[in-house]
Amino acid sequence: MKIDAADRKILLVALSILLISLLISAVVAPSAEDSLPYPSPYSASSGGAKAAYTLLSQLGYRAEHWRKSPAKLLEHGMDTVLVVAVPTQNATQEEREQLRRYVQLGGTIIAIGATLGALLPRAAVLADVPHYAWHTYPALLPSGITSNAPEIVMAPLVFWRRNDYTSQIQYGDSRVGVVASYKYGKGEVVWWAAADPLTNSGILQKNNLQLLLNSIGPAQARTVLWDDYFHEGEVTLVDSLLASPLKWSLLQLGLLAAFVMLTYSRKHGPTQRLRQPSRLAALEFVETLGALYQRVGATEIPVQVAYERFRHLLHRKLGISTTASPQQVADRLQSRLRERAIGLEQNLAACESVRYQPEIDQDEALRLVKWLEQLSHELKITSKDEPAK
Repeated sequence: MKIDAADRKILLVALSILLISLLISAVVAPSAEDSLPYPSPYSASSGGAKAAYTLLSQLGYRAEHWRKSPAKLLEHGMDTVLVVAVPTQNATQEEREQLRRYVQLGGTIIAIGATLGALLPRAAVLADVPHYAWHTYPALLPSGITSNAPEIVMAPLVFWRRNDYTSQIQYGDSRVGVVASYKYGKGEVVWWAAADPLTNSGILQKNNLQLLLNSIGPAQARTVLWDDYFHEGEVTLVDSLLASPLKWSLLQLGLLAAFVMLTYSRKHGPTQRLRQPSRLAALEFVETLGALYQRVGATEIPVQVAYERFRHLLHRKLGISTTASPQQVADRLQSRLRERAIGLEQNLAACESVRYQPEIDQDEALRLVKWLEQLSHELKITSKDEPAK
């Protein structure tokens, strides 16, 4: 199929707009990964956790993204570990109870960050002077969590109380703890003060990777559920597509398809005969003629036209001759108008004399035309379709 010049021009414009949009999006649009307030397992930025999530799968763990409600945790069995890293959405009271029940029946939660206190069965979180730079913390007691990891590195904003005797302070200093754990029912809770040991930039610092593996436990038959529910809610496939850059690609493809359909329909679509404008625009003719009279100052012509029409109607409706004088016309109409006939002869004479005057005052011409229209209405010589204006 050969494309004509007009269609090629439209297609080239559409492609140019598409390329410019792609370039602007690539250069100007900020990276969504860099602005995330939590270590996302999808992010390869320094604060993301894609390296840790990918490494777990390579080490034999069954790592899964968890986007479901806590009520469905028990469906996976108790040999699972739920990693909740810096949640950004508040949990309901029902969800808190479901998490506690999950731990009580044998599940393990790795809770990371300051906002986890309300989700846990017990918490002794303490606000103290935060460390915005990485700081080294030694192991405070020998345990499975501190095995082969005498020191770790993190930059915590909150801490765990050292005087909390219901939990074990795994890492910290003489005043506060940064990693703590405790048993609850058949399960266990492991709390980290910051997510640095599992971020892409912090996982290789000293023994941070070993801390992650020790907190999760052995890889045999253990599933790691990486929480996205408390960041994005229960996400469906449609929600994921809408939140991804794919929606902009689909929009651009839609625009391109619309331009292609436009170029095709212009050449192959149904044809219709154009409606010709009516040449019988009477009002337009009147307005044009009135503007012409106004421009040349011919105020006598509208009065003559109205008077000739009035005399014609008198002759046709009442049988009064068109050659009758104003006095004769007034005498014939006296019986019809009675007291309303005051000034009748004078106005008729004024209309009669207009033809002999080069021009008259504009206000006087307008008064005479209105008077003739009103008189025609009172004499009922105009048709129903022609009311007095």
